[in-house]
Amino acid sequence: MNFLAGVDEAGLGPILGPLVVAGIAMSGPEGTDPWKVLTKLVSKQKYQKGKVRVADSKKVNQGPHGLQRLEETALVFWTAMHGELPATIGDWLQKLGANLDLLQRCPWYEDLSMTLPRAADADWIQLHAELVARALRKAEVTLLDIAVRPVDVEEWNGLIADTDNKSRAHFHAYAEVIGRILLRLPAQFERGESGHLVADRCGGRMHYAGDLRNLRPDARVETLQEEPALSSYRLHTAAGAVQITFAEKGEDRAFPTALASCFAKYLREIMVEVLNQWFCARVPGLQPTAGYYTDGHRFLGDLEPHLETLALPRHRLVRVR
Repeated sequence: MNFLAGVDEAGLGPILGPLVVAGIAMSGPEGTDPWKVLTKLVSKQKYQKGKVRVADSKKVNQGPHGLQRLEETALVFWTAMHGELPATIGDWLQKLGANLDLLQRCPWYEDLSMTLPRAADADWIQLHAELVARALRKAEVTLLDIAVRPVDVEEWNGLIADTDNKSRAHFHAYAEVIGRILLRLPAQFERGESGHLVADRCGGRMHYAGDLRNLRPDARVETLQEEPALSSYRLHTAAGAVQITFAEKGEDRAFPTALASCFAKYLREIMVEVLNQWFCARVPGLQPTAGYYTDGHRFLGDLEPHLETLALPRHRLVRVR
């Protein structure tokens, strides 16, 4: 393993709710596979009772218990690294470094006192987190960073206005998390170790070399491969080299990418829940939405008669793309 990192996002397609990008960085002995290290505590292919599942968040968040299982995955690893559960969504967003003043310009984010966890059992999470932390220590594997970055609708619309390109706006948010994860690299490379970051592909993009040069102007970017399903690069820095791969189904290729997928999806789910609670408390009979195109427009149509009363800041609610 040495240094292994992953980046993924949730919420690129919806018209309501945030885009969330997450990144996970880990280190450990060469050849270590976190799925194998945690095999007694973590499952990959399917849900197993008594384990958390680390996989593509769309697979984890399935069925009537999907949110519970997604929450267990995210909060077990958060607690394994930080030692305690976040008390509320506001507490967690603050610990993640989100700008609450900007978020709370949206009336539905003014009250962030919703308690966590939402569906999972807090005692089970804390016990399982301790077991995960012990297993990682025994294998000399370290969780170096958990970075989760929400991009609210107003910020997203601003990125679209600045770039006039959805792909560029998307990568802007991606790059912020990748940049943070790469800050972990020099300390690793001083010991002559290797590094690999696997990011889920940004839509249909195939070329990333220019973006990586802008992200790390101090590094030389070597293009290794650019194909429809996978683009790979090596960043040569003064301390050493790290490979960065953008791949379809990145969650299947690397444990931290799968874990990042779960963190991104979980934060988006609970932020959309906050949004739904605010609107449903003010519009009798309003049905919640996940924010995707068809149902998002249904939701907006149901709100139409109430827009003037609610004085909705539409540019903070609905994405332009």
